[in-house]
Amino acid sequence: MTKQESSKRAAVEGEKEDIIIALPRNVVDLILELLPVHDAARTSILSSKWRDIWVSLPFLVLNNYFCKKLTAKSANFFRITVDEILLQHVGDIVKFVLDVSGINLSSYASINRWMRYVTKNGVKELTVNMSDNKIYILPSYVFNCPTLTHLELFNCVFKPPIHFLGFRNLTYLHLERITFVPTNQFCVIDVPLLVDLVLTFCCGTQYLKMVSPQLESLVVLGGHYLVLNCFMNCKKMSVLVIELEKVEDNPKHDEISTLEKFLFSFPSLEQLCLGSLVLEFWMSFLPSSTACGICT
Repeated sequence: MTKQESSKRAAVEGEKEDIIIALPRNVVDLILELLPVHDAARTSILSSKWRDIWVSLPFLVLNNYFCKKLTAKSANFFRITVDEILLQHVGDIVKFVLDVSGINLSSYASINRWMRYVTKNGVKELTVNMSDNKIYILPSYVFNCPTLTHLELFNCVFKPPIHFLGFRNLTYLHLERITFVPTNQFCVIDVPLLVDLVLTFCCGTQYLKMVSPQLESLVVLGGHYLVLNCFMNCKKMSVLVIELEKVEDNPKHDEISTLEKFLFSFPSLEQLCLGSLVLEFWMSFLPSSTACGICT
């Protein structure tokens, strides 16, 4: 390559670098948010500006591919890498996703440490997926995090601390294969701003008592039992999906069943989907003419 060609190539590369550096911060944030975390980290070599943005990125998504790739080398390498990512981070972490489903970890001590870090750094959206693993006991840091607005948990033990005040700012809650352990008689969750609630194949739901007056969407799949009374004041409910493995409701003679009261207590209901067991149980309390009308 001649000297002239080298100079020309350097000029072109310089122009490309100038274009990269000149990108608006919101555009850079969007690009990094869409990249897998290992690729986002590599962008730090593009320029000092991108390096500074990477370490202050408010979205940290450690997806299953990323976690499996690291643990394939060793569990210790995985822990060290995530520790370094969090140690180098500057500013709030708005969104944190950790998906270690199907990854055999001998200890959850590091995960507890990461939970403590993100909940102390302004996390609003938190997802912890422990599926196909030994069950994870959710640490108190998560319950005491006042900034949470979006929470997704998979395969965890949900045991709130004794003086748990609820998730005051939570608007979305998705719990899958969660085991509820009551503090006293019930596991009370006060979520005054909650709009969407999804419960999938959870255990101990008979101990669950939700206080959620703003709830608009409730999806319950595969649970054994659910206390319905606590949802009857959710007058904004517009979407209701219930598929239970077992229905228990024993009204006295001439008394309307709790399930029937429940289903007719939502004036804003637009979508209703009942599983076969729930529908069969409900129809057993209806007059035969009404039940036949529903079947047709």
